Amino acid sequence: MQKQDNVKVLLDCWKASAGKTAPKMSEDRQAEMWSKRSGEFAKHVRDKRGQKRSMDIIEFLEEAGFRAKGAKVLDIGCGPGTLSIPLARAGADVTSLDVAPGMLAELKKYAEDEKIPVHPVECSWWTADIDKLGYRKKFDLVLASMTPGVKDAETMNRMMACSKKYCYYSNFLGGGMPGGRDGEIRELIGKGKTGKDPRPAQGRHGHGPSLMYPFLYLYTIGYRPFVRFNHNRRKEEMEWQKAADRMIEFLEHEEPCDAATKRKIRAYYKAQAKDGVYSSTSDMYTGMLVWTVKNST
Repeated sequence: MQKQDNVKVLLDCWKASAGKTAPKMSEDRQAEMWSKRSGEFAKHVRDKRGQKRSMDIIEFLEEAGFRAKGAKVLDIGCGPGTLSIPLARAGADVTSLDVAPGMLAELKKYAEDEKIPVHPVECSWWTADIDKLGYRKKFDLVLASMTPGVKDAETMNRMMACSKKYCYYSNFLGGGMPGGRDGEIRELIGKGKTGKDPRPAQGRHGHGPSLMYPFLYLYTIGYRPFVRFNHNRRKEEMEWQKAADRMIEFLEHEEPCDAATKRKIRAYYKAQAKDGVYSSTSDMYTGMLVWTVKNST
């Protein structure tokens, strides 16, 4: 089988898999959804665990040869500054792009508090015109960390076209929704083993296609990226109402929940709570890729 045939088969499979996962959200809905969650994300980015996670990523980039000082960086789906701020602090000139104005507002607050310059840009990577933006081969590093912005070969190629050296991509390997209750909740509302939702778990996060297809695509077109896998177990406690609302929000990434479904979910969390507090433990498996783009100088 020729190389071109391999690529075509893989892309056909990727496209078919995407059709079985969550329906494509409009850009406006993406912006609204992520803006709503911006405060929660900003809080976690600044805590001790979030800071360590960011530094681990930067250390991985350095192992691959990247140096932040003096580098031009494009952070696609930058969120509240998870990587933009640490990289800027280390001396990089960072352009921070996100579709959600709420995320960019949190980024600006973070940058102001740290007295660090960044360049926020409100834009969807799905429809970005990199030539109009002046991004083609402009950056020493292009990042796409845990973002739905890079969702297929087209958006991945666009990402690589902006880099003159390094690219970084990360996403889930698989697993359930936050709180470890994915299967139980889906069975409860009729979308579990006997319901109408046979999709693989890695398609349910709202963070793009999981790591598998981007890795296979890179490998098939001739790249051999640096790879690192991570497993984190997290225990959380919160008011049961908040936990239920968060699960409803995640389910509504796929389709709206009707009133009866919401009542079932809230009743479940209330019954599982102790003294009004819901405790959960979740396992999160993620992967990171770093590679050097071809024809770079």
